[in-house]
Amino acid sequence: MAPQLLECTLKQADGLDIKADVLLPPGATKESPAPVLLWWHGGGLLQGTRKGTAPHLVEAPEKHGLCVVSADYRLAPQARLPKILSDVGDAVAWLQTAAFREATQGRADASRVFVSGSSAGGWLALLAGSGLGFAACGLPPPQPRPQGVIGLYPISDLDDSFWTTKQHPVTYMKGRIIDGPSELGAYLDANAPVAASSALDSPRSLFYHYMIQEALLPSLLLEGTGISPSSFSVAQAVARGDITLPPTYMVHGSIDDKVPPRQATDVAKAMEQKGLPVEIDIEEGKDHLFDREPQEKLENMYAFIKRHC
Repeated sequence: MAPQLLECTLKQADGLDIKADVLLPPGATKESPAPVLLWWHGGGLLQGTRKGTAPHLVEAPEKHGLCVVSADYRLAPQARLPKILSDVGDAVAWLQTAAFREATQGRADASRVFVSGSSAGGWLALLAGSGLGFAACGLPPPQPRPQGVIGLYPISDLDDSFWTTKQHPVTYMKGRIIDGPSELGAYLDANAPVAASSALDSPRSLFYHYMIQEALLPSLLLEGTGISPSSFSVAQAVARGDITLPPTYMVHGSIDDKVPPRQATDVAKAMEQKGLPVEIDIEEGKDHLFDREPQEKLENMYAFIKRHC
């Protein structure tokens, strides 16, 4: 029996409906509601859509008994990090509302929430789980604190040289140089209309690669805000004792050349040194987005959720 798909509006902002897709397990009931996995897509916070869920996430309601919530957020550079984190916090808060209970008919347990995401979405999960960066953006930290955090090949540190060193060409682009103004056009214009999603096959799908090529991520996310990129550096904040995290699981491909594996391993090392509960898997020979392949089931990730429910 297939999971029930609900399309919900979380809020309105900048004239947009910020939406989420909710996949309800067929076996969930009011008497036995399903834990919630709140997931954010990747794309450098520049592109992507809640519709970009990997096969294992689509299977998770039926296979693992999880209510999967895939949430959109406003995209940079038309929305800077403060607006994006506002959407993240509101997604967490929405799970506690009467609107969510009514939409799910009480079949989802908002007292058992895991926050997750892929790539930049994994970074959002780390920020949501720790509260890091919200005060710098003038926002309250997300409440309530989740049961656990799951980062799939996450970004975690804007100060890493990977984001601040131009690549002409980008290592994996086979010699191609992207001409941003002609190929991306208005997507580069911070004053263009704000978007809260983009199709995976839209011209905007080049934005991430152009960002790496020109080392633009810090400026695209923060220009004009006066906020330091270091305000969102997870490992450093853990090491200083500024933040803690609930139980955390991360997985990263060993040959990922779109987000360096050290973005995950540095966070894991800092958490281990502070005695915080963390698990990390480095998948040998696997690249970015490896979990989109149908054969990838991420059994360790779902076992982590089961242990901490």
